[in-house]
Amino acid sequence: MRRIVVGVVVLAVGIALAALGIFKAANPAEPLAFLAIPAGLVFVFGGALVLLPAKLQLPLAALMVTSLAAVFDWVAFGPGERHFTSSLGAGGARVTWTGGELAGRAFFGVFAVLMDIAAIGLWLRLVRGR
Repeated sequence: MRRIVVGVVVLAVGIALAALGIFKAANPAEPLAFLAIPAGLVFVFGGALVLLPAKLQLPLAALMVTSLAAVFDWVAFGPGERHFTSSLGAGGARVTWTGGELAGRAFFGVFAVLMDIAAIGLWLRLVRGR
């Protein structure tokens, strides 16, 4: 029962986030609003992954990882200026600093490439399995 509740909540959050991105993407004052669409789809596919039968898990996982990869790809390689803030904390103490654009893009770029490889692997496994 708990699994169903979690799946429905995650699915609802994803639908709301993706819908927000769709509605706000047309507004030129919010040029990054479109990123809410793939971010929301990560939650939509994750919630559906929990709710739907096992034979649909691989396609849903491929869609979820692809959506997440799209977000990382845009942050790392998309046009425009980026601002990154880093922090490190332990025991109630925290140090925060602003990193350069190149360092932030490199960090996201590493994870973007890893997510792309994971997505391609899932899609290949899905295509070969049929």
